[in-house]
Amino acid sequence: MKKCILVLFAFFMSMALHAQNWNANISTAVKEASQNNKKILLFFTVENQCENCTKLEQNIFKSDDFIAFANENYVLVKIKFSYNSASNLSEEEGKQNLLIVEKYNKDGFFPLVVVLNKEAKKLGNIGVYKNETPSQYIALLHSIEKI
Repeated sequence: MKKCILVLFAFFMSMALHAQNWNANISTAVKEASQNNKKILLFFTVENQCENCTKLEQNIFKSDDFIAFANENYVLVKIKFSYNSASNLSEEEGKQNLLIVEKYNKDGFFPLVVVLNKEAKKLGNIGVYKNETPSQYIALLHSIEKI
């Protein structure tokens, strides 16, 4: 019985270490980033309707390398949009997302990754996903941090 409990505990701990916590609220993310001395990574996406958005999420954001890197360095925020009027976004979510786009993604480019400091000042961004590996993408993020 103890072995079974230990195995389950180890499983859930490994899941927690590999989990990503994407915020939808930038105000909450700014508070968390400030408290934990982290940067903010905004991911602008059109879910299920943007091939590059899906590739970026699958190939980079769900990789073990990126998850470990992000957990140490970033508070993650996903800003979702839909071309479909029957999307699952609430009216409040839609309004909030438009305000964020006006500030950080004026051109309405998708996918777009914007890096902010803990005070929500834009440090830089990465636009077109060019099938980079997780390590190459992490290097791009490092290059933004040095600006």
